[in-house]
Amino acid sequence: MLRHGWRTGAIVPELETETKMVNTEQYSQALTWLQALTGLLERMQMYQDAESQQVLQDWMKERQELRALTKNLFNPQFGSIFRTCHNPTYFSRRLCRFSDIYMASVSCLLNYDLNYTFYPRRTPLQHEAPLWMDQLCTGCMKTPFLEEMAHIR
Repeated sequence: MLRHGWRTGAIVPELETETKMVNTEQYSQALTWLQALTGLLERMQMYQDAESQQVLQDWMKERQELRALTKNLFNPQFGSIFRTCHNPTYFSRRLCRFSDIYMASVSCLLNYDLNYTFYPRRTPLQHEAPLWMDQLCTGCMKTPFLEEMAHIR
């Protein structure tokens, strides 16, 4: 059965609205800066002097504001149906577990050739270094001292 590619597809009409939102300039800029702030916080938290701590507090406040902004761009009460801040929602986890592919409508398949094969992406685990471009901002490249931790046994 696995030789035939994907087996289960899901239709999620809300995906169309979510896709439009994540492709806006406002969302893209907010998410890029949110990721950058998170990286700065992770790398700079080791500095304990008063000035550094004040900068860190300012960054944490800005990060909270950006998280609220990105949530409110979708639905002010609930945010995205796929993501809660940086974590997938329960719906998203169930969707990915029980369907091999999902789309806003069946007509989305018209964008692909009849012989097109959808291949699953390999999701890196926390201890694996991302090896290609679409994984660089996920996983452990953002974990400080990862190389040193790899030698701990």
